[in-house]
Amino acid sequence: MPGVSARGLSHEERRRLAVNLTRVLALYRSILDAYIIEFFTDNLWGTLPCSWQEALDGLNPPQLATLLLGMPGEGEVVRYRSVWPLALLALKSTASALAFTRKPGFRTPSEFQENPSQSSRLTAPFRKHVRPKKQHEIRRLGELVKKLSELTGCTQIVDVGSGQGHLSRFMSLGLGLMVKSIEGDQRLVERAQHLDRELLQALEKEEKRNPQIRAAGATASGTGPTVATEPGCPSGPSGPGEPCSGLLQPGPSAGPTGGDAHSTGPTALPSGTG
Repeated sequence: MPGVSARGLSHEERRRLAVNLTRVLALYRSILDAYIIEFFTDNLWGTLPCSWQEALDGLNPPQLATLLLGMPGEGEVVRYRSVWPLALLALKSTASALAFTRKPGFRTPSEFQENPSQSSRLTAPFRKHVRPKKQHEIRRLGELVKKLSELTGCTQIVDVGSGQGHLSRFMSLGLGLMVKSIEGDQRLVERAQHLDRELLQALEKEEKRNPQIRAAGATASGTGPTVATEPGCPSGPSGPGEPCSGLLQPGPSAGPTGGDAHSTGPTALPSGTG
């Protein structure tokens, strides 16, 4: 499916694109914000205009993909069994015109050149169980929060809706921030705690092989890892320090913006908080 690429757009063109996207999203928010289960529980089908229902009723998923997304199969011709309402056709054309392209850009990001499934800027402990796209997001967002922390002097971070804790884990153990994670889904909390234990076990094994890791962490934070005094608080350092080496350091290939390490203390997520 073709789409828009922000690369090469001027500042004014990007502004107009953002305005158009905002307008369309606001107009169809009731549909876009709905969960699949609400299609059944809240009768979302009944909220569509009758003319839309008549045009779409009875179409199977492949037919919907062909007609709505313009994605016919090989040798298949797009055929409408009836005349579609102008509003539905307009939405289809608008969505196609404003959708961002799914095709890769000019080149693969440097962090995925060696292995498209693993970011070279995150060490193995932070990549485990994380998809490539999420690895990139964790690194970029974590580094942004780190910079904001340094600029503002704020060293305590709250990750609301932390899910499995991948971002919280990286900010706490990878970037040395004091992080409190809040997640309302007990299943995700338990999964996050399981991944915490996995990472801490890997860290302990690495410390036994390389005792300098803990010493470097203590030097970086000034006093070493502190003990959490409140349930759900990680027992990481009280603030950001200088990078230390070892398990959490991506290595020279990561470049100057790679995820540096500041703490070797454990991180904990609240049990059922949220």
